[in-house]
Amino acid sequence: MADSDKKYAHGNGPRHWWKSGWSTKKGKLGLKTQKKWLQLRHYVIYYYEDEQRGYNSWGRPEKEVEEPDDEMSDMSLIDKLPGLPDIKFPSLPNLPSMPDMPNMPDVPEIKMPDMPDMPDMKAPTMASLKKMKVPAMPKKKARHENGPHGRIQMHGAKVTQDGKSIKLTNCRHTKIYRDSTEQEDAAHFTFTFADEDEAYSWLVSMAYGGADKV
Repeated sequence: MADSDKKYAHGNGPRHWWKSGWSTKKGKLGLKTQKKWLQLRHYVIYYYEDEQRGYNSWGRPEKEVEEPDDEMSDMSLIDKLPGLPDIKFPSLPNLPSMPDMPNMPDVPEIKMPDMPDMPDMKAPTMASLKKMKVPAMPKKKARHENGPHGRIQMHGAKVTQDGKSIKLTNCRHTKIYRDSTEQEDAAHFTFTFADEDEAYSWLVSMAYGGADKV
């Protein structure tokens, strides 16, 4: 069915500059699934626990040439998160890889001196073990209230569709906490949507933002 024959909730085609909606995210090792609200800001995707307002631009046919308005083309707005402090993210797109290091000359073999005999070690008694303090478990990092849990960069990622699911691989992923961020390279995600048409709309919109469609 041609794009012109289909009905779309936001426009007359599947491809969006901005797009948002619910998905089901498969957890690591496939042990559990979680509902996530995805917010595509063309070049990046933010994912949330709760539904967010806005971010559904007019959908267009895939081959239609689009002239972004000033708000769309303003790169400074990509990482502006209402109600949250400025968060530092890696630049877009990925920086080029570092050149290969030159070969190092062979290092001569070094003989280590003989070690002296070690004194007899006595095993600790139960009484001494009871006095030892067990280190506290690290606290779980806090998230921003109603804020995003992560950011996925489209440039450099690969995206493919499998039925109602979209698979993103080789992603540059930023985990977002209240007091810090953590970077993860070559991350992968599987998002499942309500139907295949909606999954396809996400596929072409992610590719529009810089992901490689495979």
